[in-house]
Amino acid sequence: MNIQAYIESGILEEYVLGTVSPQEKQEVECMSHIYPEIKEELMRTESALEQYALKHQTPPPAFLKETLFAQMNFDEVTEEPESTEAISAEPTLVQSDDNIKKLPVDSDFRAEVQPGQAREVNTDATIADSGATVIYPSWAKFAVAASILFAALFGWSALQMSGVKKQNEQYAAEMAVLKSDMDVVKKDAEYKDALASLYRNPHHKVVRMAGLEKSPQSIVAAIWDTKTNDVLLDVQNLPATPAGKQYQLWTIVDGKPVDMGVLDQEFSHKVLKMKQANPGAVAFAITLEKTGGSPSPTMEDMFVMGKV
Repeated sequence: MNIQAYIESGILEEYVLGTVSPQEKQEVECMSHIYPEIKEELMRTESALEQYALKHQTPPPAFLKETLFAQMNFDEVTEEPESTEAISAEPTLVQSDDNIKKLPVDSDFRAEVQPGQAREVNTDATIADSGATVIYPSWAKFAVAASILFAALFGWSALQMSGVKKQNEQYAAEMAVLKSDMDVVKKDAEYKDALASLYRNPHHKVVRMAGLEKSPQSIVAAIWDTKTNDVLLDVQNLPATPAGKQYQLWTIVDGKPVDMGVLDQEFSHKVLKMKQANPGAVAFAITLEKTGGSPSPTMEDMFVMGKV
């Protein structure tokens, strides 16, 4: 298994961010137990994410505590009701001795009330006659205060979670950009290694095509395998092609241009494989033709040329 390719695939970053499927999660955990390199990279990625979250965490605002406690009022109301006459929580009202006498004989309810005497109530709050003040128990005030505190803390936690989510998304985007940059660097390194191998091959003849008056800054190298007559192109500098146009390679054999094929539209940092060359070729040249190529070169649009 290519461990380095697995690490660079991006699955470890997705595992840390929690975006992998259950199967991928199990795979990463299994691979980290088998290969120490993967486990070490996984721990490094987790540490980087943790450091990022700690660096960008947001503490709760200082005014939140003062605002919450300012809304809490624990002072008890000491105002006495205007009347001491209360009503029972039971649906039967007892107002006088006459009312007691009117109750059914088989009723379980018994009460003795002296005229002018206050009735006892079994509720936490006393409700007086019209115009009286209602006194709420202390536990109700604590319950309201606690609900306000809970709501505020819940809102603040939701805000924090939203911020963490955005930070994680930003971190994931930065990781994606970093991975993209690393891929570019890796491809560039592979491209240079391939060129070095080609240039060092003793069977390869390198023909350097320099820029002409049409494009003095252009330069392209043709790598000609003298054993197989295969030709590879290393485009070091060529202007981007306009719409409907494409570069075409030619060789000069017996004083006549011979088609060697058109270049890919994306030719930068690539080794392009062209047609096989005639052993009698004495020069290479590149012209700008219509898309798909032309049977004969447009001499006024010749960009580079080099002798063998």
